[in-house]
Amino acid sequence: MTKKAILLLFFLFLFHISQAQVTLRSATITFVVNTIELYPVVDYTGGEQFIGLLGDKTRIDILWNAKYNPESLEAINVTCWLNCNNSIDITKCYGFQNCSYQGKTGAAACTIFYPSYNYSALNNITCKFSNPNRPELEYRLPEGTYPQRVFYPVKYSVSVSGGTYFVGKTISLPITFISYSFLSGNYTGLAYIDPSYSSYILIDNSYNTTNNLKYSQIDTVSPKITLLYVNGKKILYINTTASELPSCTSDNNCSEIVTEGYQKIYCIDGKCNYVFAIEIGSAYLSLPEYGTKDLIIIIIGALVTFLAILKVENRL
Repeated sequence: MTKKAILLLFFLFLFHISQAQVTLRSATITFVVNTIELYPVVDYTGGEQFIGLLGDKTRIDILWNAKYNPESLEAINVTCWLNCNNSIDITKCYGFQNCSYQGKTGAAACTIFYPSYNYSALNNITCKFSNPNRPELEYRLPEGTYPQRVFYPVKYSVSVSGGTYFVGKTISLPITFISYSFLSGNYTGLAYIDPSYSSYILIDNSYNTTNNLKYSQIDTVSPKITLLYVNGKKILYINTTASELPSCTSDNNCSEIVTEGYQKIYCIDGKCNYVFAIEIGSAYLSLPEYGTKDLIIIIIGALVTFLAILKVENRL
């Protein structure tokens, strides 16, 4: 056997041994299906919301904190629409005012400039969260809808109560405002009576404006009421309005934005006014209503009057 044949047999033998020593392992491939999760953020209410809002008449900032589970470096797409009432078929929202974002997951925001608020109804923000590489990967609520956030641009409550006022004594009439508005602003209260009552009741500081109020803040204004004459019960009217309300041209432009208690709505001087009517009673001052000094003055006056009467009788 030649040397070449021997070498060939030797290499074939080594190749056979090497093949016998190689163990082939079965391959496994793991597919990870990500989900999108939302985490709360703080917004204008001071509380935590899954879709947060900040802003004013010129802009509305929409905030969120969205992440993949498990975490991923992939980007996320977010589009939010203003006042799209369809939270199931998002294609129905196309054409509404909106803002979009594409970037890292986590806390982020987009802005709708000069939003067209609906002051006569509850407003909403509808958002779509999706993966740009896999559009079918979206965030939806358990019932299959896209997440929404509702809010009122302007909404407030007024608390005012009647009472008994004593003739000749000036008493404050507290009018308390509580804001439930997305837009911060001030509120005014105008107290007045029917002109035919003007000889019976005097109102000082009839027009009052609150401080600038944010959501859930409270302020009280207090016109001064003085009864000049007793003549039964009277109706006192209080017109209230909000600085952030848009201009109106007729009563029909005004909607129900006050929580409760108002009687009528009027468009006055280009602003919607919500009218409250309260009843106040009248009574004479009785002795318990006077202080110590008042009682001393009354006693001295009565004594002087009594002595004067006696002196006149003695002369007669």
